[in-house]
Amino acid sequence: MIQEIYDYVMQLQIIDTHEHLPAFEHNREKNDVIAEFLAHYFNVDLVSAGMTRKECAALKGSSLNIMEKWNILKPYWEVCRHTGYGQSLQIAVREIYGIDAICTETIEALDAAYQKGFGERHYQKVLKEKSNIRVSILDTWGNEEFDREYFIAANRIDKLIQPRTGKDMEELEQAAGVTISSFEDYLRACEIRLNQYDEISHILKLGIAYSRSLDFQPTTRTEAESAFLKLLRSGGGYIEKEEQTYYCDPVLTNYLFRFMTGLAQEKGMIMQIHTGIQEGNGNLLSNSRPSHLNEIFLEYPNMKFDLFHIGYPYQGELGALCKMFPNVYVDMCWAHIVSPEASRKALSEWLELFSYTKISGFGGDYMLIDGVYGHQYIARKNIAAVLSAKVGEGLFDETEACRIGKALLYDNPARIFQID
Repeated sequence: MIQEIYDYVMQLQIIDTHEHLPAFEHNREKNDVIAEFLAHYFNVDLVSAGMTRKECAALKGSSLNIMEKWNILKPYWEVCRHTGYGQSLQIAVREIYGIDAICTETIEALDAAYQKGFGERHYQKVLKEKSNIRVSILDTWGNEEFDREYFIAANRIDKLIQPRTGKDMEELEQAAGVTISSFEDYLRACEIRLNQYDEISHILKLGIAYSRSLDFQPTTRTEAESAFLKLLRSGGGYIEKEEQTYYCDPVLTNYLFRFMTGLAQEKGMIMQIHTGIQEGNGNLLSNSRPSHLNEIFLEYPNMKFDLFHIGYPYQGELGALCKMFPNVYVDMCWAHIVSPEASRKALSEWLELFSYTKISGFGGDYMLIDGVYGHQYIARKNIAAVLSAKVGEGLFDETEACRIGKALLYDNPARIFQID
């Protein structure tokens, strides 16, 4: 790695394209460091390695002390600590708390240092001072406040296009000020809600690949209305605000997705879409293939789509789509800790496949604040390594490499998401 490029990339101020952090620091849940670190991502590696769900639940709970938890965790930590998730945590521990390793000898001191962090402005320390993040795009549902010192919003549309509980309907009625008794009422409420979202932020988010395919087949209004009316009558009256989950016909979701995308296109909005591997243990991976969206990109040429997570393991599809469509962008959020190696290879390929101005290089995508630091560190190092290799191959010089590094981590997301 070329030191000049590494040093430059590591000191850049950056824009973080995706987070799941508590909207305010005071909303952080008080727990021990093991429960915190297993709240998101690394627990998946542990279960994949053989940890029982009962053991995992005990580590996330409060009935065991820190050493009792460590004794359960230790054998799994030893075989999982080299994954991207494990690397992220080790980096955070070293750089935030000054502890060189996570081990039997340090776990109590680490927990004490972590607990002390609740008495500080930890968001300021981690996001601003150590990570040098100008702003993070926070995944929200459009009805909650958030700390504007650190975040701007991406508003989820999942519940609008796939209503599945009476609560979903009730929340939409209240937010839009519309009593929903027909399909026309529902469409009107969705349009009002989108207008409200646009006042908060012009960024939308779709994470529906966790529950169904991204293949949104064309559907007529008549078919969608029939599916909606069946849903409205489900369980003796869907509109009765029950907590029960109902079946939402894919036909209805297909229509509503196109309806919302058309409205968003008119407003000049951008939609972030989850593609690739789903978080957690067990799902239908093929639901999330980026190529399922090919027809949508053709139908809505003026709508900007920001495709998440390098589409892993479909990063080849994602790259091809980005090369083909001027309205498609690639987002490396989450990817650097899913697979650091795959992220380096994808970025290396993409720099010679399409314009680097279409790539956003980092999004922490974490529910735990310390993980964001570890992830951005890995992302910066990955980007510096790829740029250094390209200089070594003679593709461009060091000055150009630094300029591209700044584009990936700041200029591109600033332009794509219209961040002043």
